[in-house]
Amino acid sequence: MNYSLCARCISSGYCKNSTRQLVRDAQLEDPEYLRDLRNFAASLKISADHWLDYLMDMYRDFSGRIVSKGQDVFLDTEVFETDSIREWLRDWACASIPEHVRPRLREESRERIRVLATILSTRFPFEAGLWGVRAANDNRPPSTER
Repeated sequence: MNYSLCARCISSGYCKNSTRQLVRDAQLEDPEYLRDLRNFAASLKISADHWLDYLMDMYRDFSGRIVSKGQDVFLDTEVFETDSIREWLRDWACASIPEHVRPRLREESRERIRVLATILSTRFPFEAGLWGVRAANDNRPPSTER
């Protein structure tokens, strides 16, 4: 990645004012956002045994701030502290979802997915900006129905 840094941040090697937004409820309720997030996570090819370490390392190494409504937020990583987290990561983050399947969000995994998506967006901001985005022009011929 190629960054342009201001004179104040160049000595640190990173921007001290870098911020990422906490993933919002509206994003978590969008099936296309969930599909893209899940398929992106699966494309990273990280085993279920290593996902948790990978996430925690990315969160630790993020030098910016995570904000929600203008306030700094610290992610509650305790949502991953459960006996069956490897199985959940295997089923959710290691497996892509086919186009014909509508993704859904189980209420008990909402915060887990919010934290996972937010951490991934700190490391992959460009890709995260495209999750849930679809082209406005689908290149279909105009309909004759009016």
